[in-house]
Amino acid sequence: MPKLTSKTDGNRSVSPAGYELYSVSITLNNGNVSRIDELVQTIEIVESLQTSSIQVIMRLFDGSNYLEESHLSGGEKVNIKLRRTENLKESFSKSRNRFDIEVYIAAIVGHSRPKPGLQAYNIECLSKQALISNTKKLNRSFNGNIGQLVSNIFTNDLQLKTEEDFILSNLSDSSDIIKGIYPNLSPLETLSWLTRNASNDGTPYFLYETIQEGMQFRSYNDIINDDLYRSYNDASFSTTQTNTPGAYNEEQRKILNMSSDLNRSMYDSINSGAYSARLHTLDIATKNYKQSDFNYNNTYSMNEHVPFSTNIQFDDNSIDKYTTNKQYYVSLNSRAFSQDISYHKPAVTSLMSKQSYFENLGFMGLDIELNGDFNLTVGKKVNIIVPKAKNDITQMTGGKLSVIDKYIGGVYIVASISHFFSPNDYKCNLGLQKDSLSFDLDKKIELGKNNTKQTRRGRRRKTGNGN
Repeated sequence: MPKLTSKTDGNRSVSPAGYELYSVSITLNNGNVSRIDELVQTIEIVESLQTSSIQVIMRLFDGSNYLEESHLSGGEKVNIKLRRTENLKESFSKSRNRFDIEVYIAAIVGHSRPKPGLQAYNIECLSKQALISNTKKLNRSFNGNIGQLVSNIFTNDLQLKTEEDFILSNLSDSSDIIKGIYPNLSPLETLSWLTRNASNDGTPYFLYETIQEGMQFRSYNDIINDDLYRSYNDASFSTTQTNTPGAYNEEQRKILNMSSDLNRSMYDSINSGAYSARLHTLDIATKNYKQSDFNYNNTYSMNEHVPFSTNIQFDDNSIDKYTTNKQYYVSLNSRAFSQDISYHKPAVTSLMSKQSYFENLGFMGLDIELNGDFNLTVGKKVNIIVPKAKNDITQMTGGKLSVIDKYIGGVYIVASISHFFSPNDYKCNLGLQKDSLSFDLDKKIELGKNNTKQTRRGRRRKTGNGN
């Protein structure tokens, strides 16, 4: 029988935190399929913009000596089916909100004995391409544009099927022809190596996997130009009646927990080339040396305004006008082939711009917890609505926040997501990042002026008391 949470009522889920564990099965090394639904306590499924495989972690409570009896050793196929539905009698394939995941056991860890007769352990799983990748190294020659090379590795080395297992976007924009020999890297390492020099209108590419759409090779330009997925708010009070469609929708958009270390460091950003940099190139064949400078001009951003103030200056320069704060060095060899098509050639025109996009994506981070969402994936754009931190204005007007915090709030990209299924509910923990602000840091500031006056009046009063 499928396992249900307390968030279900009869034939339907009454909350976005509700779900049904439809089935979990393992294909053993003798080919038999074993159902382990009753052993599974929690399931965590993790996606990240920085990883080329989803990760699944299942916590098992085993009172039947399953670990030994099944001969688990790693590499076994695991199929996980989870869903949320308005009618539990409908078939799994008809459910609109569902996960149908195929992964493979990569490790068995965290063994313990909670009580006599019971053992607990974690089964950690990765997608098939991650295990395939670890079985081989690529050291063959290559010749073509980066998009074509990525597609060839997907299909030939990782056994992925076009349009079914992966999505490649705007391959024509990554059109620089390069030639060389793969430097004895695994297929996934080789893909990362190629991605470093791929660009789309000066923006970098990301190589990642999502549960719903498989492997992704997408540029920052494409991600920024996607439609907004959803707005989420940190409102303190509910405005709808419980157990109604409106209440369900409100729960979908409610931020349950929110925290951030902000990670705002102009000091680090200057040093990392977020705002300006210099590139040195040397053609070792012709001994031709060139130097070029970069200053922040990022066309693609999530919010309207840049993440720095030009009023802040050192040595009579704003922080986007330096040239020697971050320096890159690239060696070229124009005579290695009949044409100048070496691996490093694309970096000459895009390296500094791509690094700026990368660094500014870490301009500000935010961690939030939401009720479960089967369709939310990394790479989505979301809008975060946060009330200002003043007790007298955090009230709702017409279902909307009357005064919002434009510093913490704004449009973010989902950089990581953990889908966590417990015996009680389904929650999503998101790692968000944004590269810009929804207000101008150089606009007129009243706070410093008012505070200065108040401080001076306070000092006069203090002096008048004879102190």
